[in-house]
Amino acid sequence: MDTKERVLENTIQRCRERHIILPTYKQMRNPELIPQKIKDKLANIGLWDLNSLNLFRITWKNEPKDFGGKFGDVNYLEIPSELSGVKARIIVLVGKYFPTGAHKVGATFGLLVEKLVTGRFDPTRQKALWPSTGNYCRGGAYDSYLLGCESIAVLPQGMSQERFDWLHKVGAEVFATPGSESNVKEIYDKVKVLKQERGDGIVNLNQFEEIGNPMWHYA
Repeated sequence: MDTKERVLENTIQRCRERHIILPTYKQMRNPELIPQKIKDKLANIGLWDLNSLNLFRITWKNEPKDFGGKFGDVNYLEIPSELSGVKARIIVLVGKYFPTGAHKVGATFGLLVEKLVTGRFDPTRQKALWPSTGNYCRGGAYDSYLLGCESIAVLPQGMSQERFDWLHKVGAEVFATPGSESNVKEIYDKVKVLKQERGDGIVNLNQFEEIGNPMWHYA
């Protein structure tokens, strides 16, 4: 058995132990394909709950409810011409009804799961590193928890205290870098240091480098 096969076996065992079921991209796009027994269980689960079945709520088609929501049409709003000043229809997708309240939970799913199912991330010994100014690392930490993985969040110290508190709640190791939302360089400076210090013990899931990000958006 080669290294990737061993890592994949570790992932399969972790999913069995924690009863983790992975949704497919097709199910995310068309929630009507989700098995009814999973939908029935979601009726008793909150949108932000730390329950692995909420992986099936990584979709634009969640019912706009905080608890027990089902699925429906895409959540969106249209900006009227009276406000926009143009004749063109302007449609805005609403990410509020994703777990964590932001669609980045989908982008991070794409990155981490792509590594897990190909044997390139070992949940038994590696941590997922999520560099971001906010919602991306929140989505990554949330998905990591649901997928039985440990996570590291790197974000500017000027972000809200609520954001840091929430990251600690989901078990992330958190590093605050100098500055605020515009100080992106400092985030990646810290990533470089962490990679030098920890080597293969972390996997940097950079949203600007990994194919899993555009794959999820396209799917």
